[in-house]
Amino acid sequence: MGTLIAALGLKNILIVGLGIIAVGFVLKKLFKLAISIAVIAALIHFGLPILQTVMVK
Repeated sequence: MGTLIAALGLKNILIVGLGIIAVGFVLKKLFKLAISIAVIAALIHFGLPILQTVMVK
């Protein structure tokens, strides 16, 4: 009985550990995507007025 509880505990620890790794991996991907979107938005926000002033001249 004791080994069964220990085995279940080990299995649960393994599942929780893999879950944390999977969540971390997904968050890392989302963080990279968010940074990319922020950089593109900044380029559009600051780049368009510069392009307009260049085109007007």
